[in-house]
Amino acid sequence: MSALHLCFDGNFINKCLEVFEKYYPGQNLFLVNKEKDQFKILQSDRRLLRVPFVKENFPLILQLCLENNVDKIILHGLKSDLVDCLRFLKQNIDCRVYWIFWGYELYFTLGNLGKYKLFDGFLNPFLRDTYYSPNRLSFIVKRFFYGKRLLSDVFKEALTMIDYFCFWNYKDYELLQAHFHTNIKYKYFAYMASEETAIKVNIEDVVCKKSKTLMINHQASNTGNHNTVMKKIAWLDAKNDYKKIVPLSYGSSRIRKLVLRQGRHLFKEQFNPILEYMPRDKYFELMSSVEVAVFGQKRQEASGNISTLLRNGVKVFLREKNNLLQYYREKGYIIFSFEKDLNSIDDLKPLSLEEQAYNRDCSVRNRIYYDRFMPSFFDE
Repeated sequence: MSALHLCFDGNFINKCLEVFEKYYPGQNLFLVNKEKDQFKILQSDRRLLRVPFVKENFPLILQLCLENNVDKIILHGLKSDLVDCLRFLKQNIDCRVYWIFWGYELYFTLGNLGKYKLFDGFLNPFLRDTYYSPNRLSFIVKRFFYGKRLLSDVFKEALTMIDYFCFWNYKDYELLQAHFHTNIKYKYFAYMASEETAIKVNIEDVVCKKSKTLMINHQASNTGNHNTVMKKIAWLDAKNDYKKIVPLSYGSSRIRKLVLRQGRHLFKEQFNPILEYMPRDKYFELMSSVEVAVFGQKRQEASGNISTLLRNGVKVFLREKNNLLQYYREKGYIIFSFEKDLNSIDDLKPLSLEEQAYNRDCSVRNRIYYDRFMPSFFDE
């Protein structure tokens, strides 16, 4: 028996393929919904098949399932084409369905339904930006004026077919159950974990950076609330002493343009946007030079960046509504609230060497290992 992975071109898929093949060798078939000949992010691999998830290809995908004795389907995120394909397959084969949670699916659905406020301030119904923001107003506009099938519709359809919610943050599972009361079971999973036998833990020497470098968010996302963060930083750092690093290589081109315009206006030569994709090691090297990082999301997002920054001894500020603030505090990290703890220029001072060492040690103690959850991943 084997597992069919339905996914799109994303950062974590290649590593995920390696991990599943290590623990379940020869039992995985990865199908990527791609209409172009070249992957944008994914590396070429013979086990990654490019099959656009369109109706005319569903019989082909079913045939692949029958040939490979597929009894498990793994959804990497939720999108309409993945869910449409899943529905067809569920009508023709008996299988369990595992949903590897990404985040946007639940939060954007709750935003559309008016059950979770993702954005700061008032969204003017006559502005184009409002249409692209998952909130109750954009939901009404798209539903009644354009008759569009929305993510919230796709989400509700998918919940009836899913058996397991797979993620490392149980708080998001609680959020799901609080609003939808499903029979879906929780299962622990993390894309980016560590190899327990291959890692030798060492607490590196902590050094005082004195770089006056600040990082704002991790991508060009409308949920990043860049406007709120940059205005507050500009007010606190009135002398514009801090270098502001703003990653914009991923995400929305529309948000990128807005952030570039505002960042250049507020921070002048101290504004340092990242516009091109950086190799992983180079990006991590950049993050190691940062003293302070501020994230404007009101939802769980950017956990990989945040974990790395905490491990590097960076002073991190998160929004009060972001459940990651409570998550990391419960794990023992020294981490700060954007609303309550960021009120003066002194609050932008870096962590002390003792605090940096403590967070680095905390990172080691909370390290996630594949061996702890992958061998039993498919156990009922």
